Amino acid sequence: IFMGDNAPAHRGRIIRERLLEAGLPKMKWPALSPDVNPKENLWDQLSRHKEGCNPAPQNLNDLRAALQEEWNAMP
Repeated sequence: IFMGDNAPAHRGRIIRERLLEAGLPKMKWPALSPDVNPKENLWDQLSRHKEGCNPAPQNLNDLRAALQEEWNAMP
């Protein structure tokens, strides 16, 4: 199921056509609805942790380790 949020990029003709071709049903989503997608909150929490790392990650491996550590600490 495609869960769009009524953003213009999700409502375009090309997107609608591709979803139809792929046989993906589209979830009904009210206009101007609050963001209730739980993964958005997880990404925000991970981003905040990354910004608060001291010392800051110096490379991709450091960043991956810091994000994995925060992910594992989430309830």
